[in-house]
Parts: sequence; structure tokens; C-alpha cells
Amino acid sequence: GGQKTARSNRKRRTVAVNLWKPLAYLLMFVFSPFLLISDCFRKKKRVNNEVVFAFSLMLTLAMLFTATCIWVSQSQNKKAFALIGNFAATQEQLGENLAFSQDISYYALKYNIDPLLVYALIDQESKFDRFAVSDQNAKGLMQLTPSTWQEMNPNGVCDATHDRYQCHETECVFCPGANIAAGTRYLSQLVERFDGEVGFALEAYNAGSATVDTSRDEHIYP
Repeated sequence: GGQKTARSNRKRRTVAVNLWKPLAYLLMFVFSPFLLISDCFRKKKRVNNEVVFAFSLMLTLAMLFTATCIWVSQSQNKKAFALIGNFAATQEQLGENLAFSQDISYYALKYNIDPLLVYALIDQESKFDRFAVSDQNAKGLMQLTPSTWQEMNPNGVCDATHDRYQCHETECVFCPGANIAAGTRYLSQLVERFDGEVGFALEAYNAGSATVDTSRDEHIYP
């Protein structure tokens, strides 16, 4: 009976030790910097190899995490930087679109968006054609769909469902100022929605925010 009880006690102690080990290693991993510092102040300076390994592992993981974050951030913004860099508008190019520059500057400042990004987006979306209509029925300088236009202008007279030249309201989707105002506001909302990631915002502007939400880990802005 006594031997059986002793074996049972040893078994329980073994189980307890096995359960404690992972927690002990985790605590060593978390507090390894402090343990190394404390070793430096001991009279008999003796460094625990397990603590050194835990600290090295922590540094390695931290560097990998940092590198991953940098890579993701750069990949998300690659298209945005390309847009801005490729635009590189000369005085002549700006002069051609001078009629829109005041509205772009005003609404970019109002909605905290880089005006060069708005210029580049308009250049890509419509080539500064105020009457442009895409195959997806996106309209105007910033190529807004009727649903997006209505979302940005819930009380507007124009619903953006008409053809070009058929609306003469100053707040029409084909009116440069109104279109730039709505498009810049929409872009600003997307940048905020995706925590400042301009790459995500541009993809959502082009393909729809729902598409980006469902494929955020493998996005590429076309």
C-alpha cells in the first residue's frame, strides 16, 4: 500500500513538473532581459545559458516581426508611392488642368489628403475627362459609382444615374468641383478605415471596400 501511494505521489509530482516547465520557459522568455541585467550585478557573475538563449530568441523574433511589419507597410503603399512618383507633373501638365487645381487643393486640405495623390488618382481614373463614364458606370473626374455618389451626397439633387450632359445642376456628378469634393471625401474615409494604409485605400477605391476586407492579406492594387 505504501509503495503504491509513493508511486502515485511521484506521478503527481511528475505531472506537476511537466505542467510547470512550459510556464517557466515562458516566464524566462519574457523576463530574460531583466534576468541578464541582474546577473551583471551579482558578485559572482554567472550567466545562465538558458536565459541567454531565451533572450536571443526574443531578439530574433522581435527583428523578424519588425522586418515583417516594414515589408507589409512598404507593399501596401508601393502603388501609392508609384502614383505620386510617376505623376511628377511639370508646369505645363499642371497648366493643362489648372481649372481643377483649386478644387483639388481645397478639398485635399479639407479632408487631409495629399493633393498630389488626388491629382494622380484623377489622372489614372479619368485622364481629367470630367464626362468620363467607365464600363462599371463610374462617372466623372474621380470615377464615382452612383451608389458611392449618393452615399457622399445623401441630400443631393443629382443621383448620378443619368447620362452625361443630361444634368445641369452645379452639384451634378459630372460637375468637377462636386465630383472632386465627393471623391476626395470618399478617399479620406477609406484611408481612415484602413488605418492610414494608402495602398489598401486605393485598392478599395478601385475595387470596392468589401473586396479589400475579404482579401486583405493578399491584396494588390491593379
